[in-house]
Amino acid sequence: MRDAYSVGEFLGHDDHCAQAPGGLLDREWDEDVDVAARAHLLDRWLREDAPGAPAVVTELRTGGQGAEPTPDALAGSGLFQGTGPQGRMRREPRACRPVPVAEAASVVEQALLDRGGAPSRRAALLAADLRETITRGGRQAALVTVADPATGAVVEDETHVVLSWQPGFLATTFIRIGVVPRPEGGEPFDPACTFAGCSDPVRLAPGEHGRAEDGLRAVCAGTVLAALLECEGRAAFSVGWRPHGIGPGRHRDLSAVRAWWETTAWHGQYEDDCIDIYYDYGAGGWGGRHAHLAPDPQDLDEHFDGDRPGARCLVLGDPADPAAGDWGLGDEMRPLDTAALLAEVEELRRVCREQSGGGGLAGILLDELLTRPLERIGGPERRMAVWADADGDGSFWRTAEGAVDPYDDDARRLLVVGPSEALYIVFRGEMGA
Repeated sequence: MRDAYSVGEFLGHDDHCAQAPGGLLDREWDEDVDVAARAHLLDRWLREDAPGAPAVVTELRTGGQGAEPTPDALAGSGLFQGTGPQGRMRREPRACRPVPVAEAASVVEQALLDRGGAPSRRAALLAADLRETITRGGRQAALVTVADPATGAVVEDETHVVLSWQPGFLATTFIRIGVVPRPEGGEPFDPACTFAGCSDPVRLAPGEHGRAEDGLRAVCAGTVLAALLECEGRAAFSVGWRPHGIGPGRHRDLSAVRAWWETTAWHGQYEDDCIDIYYDYGAGGWGGRHAHLAPDPQDLDEHFDGDRPGARCLVLGDPADPAAGDWGLGDEMRPLDTAALLAEVEELRRVCREQSGGGGLAGILLDELLTRPLERIGGPERRMAVWADADGDGSFWRTAEGAVDPYDDDARRLLVVGPSEALYIVFRGEMGA
């Protein structure tokens, strides 16, 4: 069983853009990518909360074992090919001054907080979390002086830090974090292209861009929340978000939604999202105490009524059916009243706040992961139909004692269908539900 998913898989960006082999899309979503997730979300919060605040930009590249962040190495690394969003500003590294990792982390935080007026509470909390994440995981750090290649002049009003991160024995990851003046104008490119450093980013229409932006924000927020809750592994969930085309006013029509559901890629992902995550080959080995002996095909056929991955687990339940007891692996997705979903989100907020020790950041991240998307899907009136791998009382994140179990073995799904868009989130069992 994998400990993490690739950046492309996690972003839902695998087939969207071409990247050279070994590019960021092929890399595992690991601790070093967590820095980019925090920086991306922090940049969006700063833009919303304080229009004069700077932009936060990141790039990730992989070098050879033991590679050092010298000006020559950085010039050829691609880290400075596009300093601003969508590469509006190119920079040339002129000098590198090695500093302790903790100092580099503080320099980034101070640059963020010193410009653009007093930061909002959420921006200050996430900036502090970014500082702690860098300090905890960085191996080496350097402050980089850059020049504008068009004029050759050194740029004075930008802060650039390069960190080296060594996730394995054979390669060193370079991470650049830049705090730069925010460029004017919109961002027409797919935000996942910007995040992944795609060489030929895709332009999106305004409506598509907003949906893609909100989806990436949910991914980044969930990544930070999973870390605060000390979930096992990375890429603990997946977010799908798309227009459904069911037809005006038919998003609550069970037959119409079921017919649409069977045509989606989500309908066929159950084995990847739930079965392959739940089972690990060789219980007691790498899987440790959470491993389960993987069933053979005959066992799966019997478990799923002779149809692998089975008809029952892919069914959207009928709201007219009575509430059942505890949900189990392989059960159908159960209808969930909107009020019950919102109550569960609020209860999750309380539990996350108690368990995370994040000083209020956990609840803010939950808003990005769930509350904000739900508002977009259903509008202010919450006009949406909901199905989930939920217990009879509507809970699907919490244990019987009311806590969130970061080592829960069962992956659970949430499908929300609004008037024009649908949201599908899988909280992947042992990856950190």
